[in-house]
Amino acid sequence: MTNLVAALNAAQQEAVTASAGPVLVVAGAGTGKTRVLTTRIAWLLAESKLHPAQIIAFTFTNRAAREMRSRVADLVGAESSPYWIGTFHATGLKILRAHGDRLGLERNFTIYDTDDSLRTLKRVAGELGVDVKQISPPLVRGLISRWKNEDCGPAAAAAGAHGHIEEQAARLYTAYEEQLRACNALDFDDLILRTVHLLEQHDDVRLHYAGRFQHVLVDEFQDTNPLQFILIKALASEHGNIFAVGDDDQSIYSWRGASIANMLNFEEFFPGTRLLRLEQNYRSTGLILRAANAVIAHNRQRKGKNLWTSGAEGERLRIVSCVDAEEEAASLVTAVQAELTRDLKRSDLTVLYRTNAQSRLLEDALRRATIPYLIVGSVHFYERREVRDLLAYLKLVANPRDLVSALRVINTPRRKLGDVTVGRLAELAAREDLTLGEAATRPGLLEEQLPPAAARRVRAFFSMVAAWRAAEPETAVPSLLERIIAEIDYLQHLAATDADSASDRGENVAELVNAAHAFHEASGGGRLAQFLEQVALISDQDALTDGEGAVRLMTIHTAKGLEFPVVFITGCEDDLLPHASSVWEDHLLEEERRLFYVALTRARRRVYLLHAGRRRRAGVYEPSLASRFLREIPAELVAGAAEAAARPALRQPAASEAAWEADVYHDEIHYYAGQTVLHSTFGSGVVARVEGSGDNLLVTVEFNDHGRKQVLPKYAPLRPLD
Repeated sequence: MTNLVAALNAAQQEAVTASAGPVLVVAGAGTGKTRVLTTRIAWLLAESKLHPAQIIAFTFTNRAAREMRSRVADLVGAESSPYWIGTFHATGLKILRAHGDRLGLERNFTIYDTDDSLRTLKRVAGELGVDVKQISPPLVRGLISRWKNEDCGPAAAAAGAHGHIEEQAARLYTAYEEQLRACNALDFDDLILRTVHLLEQHDDVRLHYAGRFQHVLVDEFQDTNPLQFILIKALASEHGNIFAVGDDDQSIYSWRGASIANMLNFEEFFPGTRLLRLEQNYRSTGLILRAANAVIAHNRQRKGKNLWTSGAEGERLRIVSCVDAEEEAASLVTAVQAELTRDLKRSDLTVLYRTNAQSRLLEDALRRATIPYLIVGSVHFYERREVRDLLAYLKLVANPRDLVSALRVINTPRRKLGDVTVGRLAELAAREDLTLGEAATRPGLLEEQLPPAAARRVRAFFSMVAAWRAAEPETAVPSLLERIIAEIDYLQHLAATDADSASDRGENVAELVNAAHAFHEASGGGRLAQFLEQVALISDQDALTDGEGAVRLMTIHTAKGLEFPVVFITGCEDDLLPHASSVWEDHLLEEERRLFYVALTRARRRVYLLHAGRRRRAGVYEPSLASRFLREIPAELVAGAAEAAARPALRQPAASEAAWEADVYHDEIHYYAGQTVLHSTFGSGVVARVEGSGDNLLVTVEFNDHGRKQVLPKYAPLRPLD
């Protein structure tokens, strides 16, 4: 046993050898939490003489479960390793296979995957006469998943439904559940929900498992949702031996149902809890940890801890201030190239961002610099479905003979033009040696193969395309794209197709519009064909594949659990990080701060923090304010003028930033609330609020014709009129 804990630090040893009862280990980033959890299992087997079947351990992904089992097997041998180590869903499946008959399930029940669930919903929608164009199966599936994770059955969902969509979804929920029962099937959410019901409704089953498992261990406890927590409590209900490891400062999945309250209130749920902390970090330099500690200390909802390292202090964090998002992308390239002159490979460098839509400019800049990169957890911007859809519309406008593009969009969004109809149309056009559009306009031709209603829908589609094509010579590319998006109601299509992803996909649509505006300005009003040529060249990755590694790009959410030598955090601006949807509620803002903390603690050696003074939104430049999280990093941890001089290509902020004031001066101009000012784009307005100072001065103005806007005078001067 001495060999098991000898290599651990004192805090890790204390956690591993903690006495029976409830134990909560608050384990900071990079402190060896998985090592502690797996060593705890080995220690319990050795010291308590437990049988492997008396230990159950939970984690969240199959990959993490495999790693946990492998580590335990290395410590105790494969034959002595517990076999109840797995995900919550896998554990629920085992229990339901054994005792599901108590809930009326046959032992050979089927598990429906996402596709099975969607097909079932489409079928019941047809039976109920629900129009899937108005309320799509993916949207309903998302609502049902949410209801199930809240333990809200069909009757309760119907009683609490708000609005037409939820009312229709609740109707489908009822029919969907009836269909599952008829088919002796469960969906993925049922694997936990029905297990909880089983243990709650059948005390003998709960006692069977709570008596068998003498110790319950949980990894990533901060990510548990209410149902998972109930399952854990039920399995630990007889002995109270629960060992939970997690980091409340890395709780970033509330949008998936995770509840930070499970960890914050652990001692209330399990009286007599022993609270331990792992704070020695083996990943990051001292300065990175001090910055992360300083930022997260502003959160109130946390257990509290202070990461430290016995390793080197390392280099100061570098804040890179840029005029606009285009310069941010260029500065990223410069920084990447500078890092590659040191002792690093491209694969040592990772770029993080808050939203997937931010990758477009970064990708474009890396491609232009012929720097290979890899998008992790997503696809390249120009390969995303919504981007390809809209580019296909533009290609069809530019080239009537583009059959591939025509077939892609003729029924996207849905126009009741199914595969059979489209196939007949294609055959008809090929027979007559016509484009699809030409076939649609030839009198009487469509009726040879298509029913009258289908023929009318085909003609309506190609009439719309023809109108865009006629307008194209006199229409700027961004205006044409915006017209297409509006006339096909594409954003509504995204919402109806998959409500969960609609927001992110909508941001990608907006970013494509921004790309069109940038092209229009840079080309002096270039035509559609030129824009499509530029996109085709930009999206061609062939020249960038050289087998020597690639710079990684990913969202911060994707990066959780990973680590990298050098991290570039882009878009460090209010309304991006923190996200605009989260700044008005304290608990959401705190989760955004945790997200920034996660980003910082991914880095082993160096951190770059990039922000832009303005970004395009709906094609128009709007000012951006440096993230409030940057101001929470102590000035002494940020690279100053001396280091900036060594790398003149990277623009640096002032050495320190003054506190926000009620009214301040900027370049000898005094702005104050109530002042009338003139802006070159938005016209005249009245100052509503003045915040910040120096380069970060932010003036909020109520413009007469454009409403409330935030302006950075450094980039968009305001002329006082009084």
